[in-house]
Amino acid sequence: MPARERGSLDWGTYGDSVARRLSFIRGHRGLSQEEVANRSGMHRNQVSNLERNHSNRDPYIADPQLSTIYRLALALSVPPAWLLPDVDRPVQRRSPEQASNKAVSVVEAELERLLSEQEAER
Repeated sequence: MPARERGSLDWGTYGDSVARRLSFIRGHRGLSQEEVANRSGMHRNQVSNLERNHSNRDPYIADPQLSTIYRLALALSVPPAWLLPDVDRPVQRRSPEQASNKAVSVVEAELERLLSEQEAER
């Protein structure tokens, strides 16, 4: 089985989606990796590794625990679903968010809209 796959799931594409979402939201909030790490009780290297979809263990792709997603969501003041790709549709073998640059742009535009709406409500 290729290193990026878990069973029939190409986890690497989902990890890439989580990484992009985390990085995008953190950047929109104007927070450094260090600030997110402090707010979530993590080490800055953990945040960096998640944003790069990297792990120090074979197969060297990030696979965060659900508690990590919730800690990051709390630190970023967003619903956990905003960090998770494709939560509103059946799971596919590969994350559709990684299908093309256009697909990535659509996700970033939607996150931008959600973040702007959230800020306007405050």
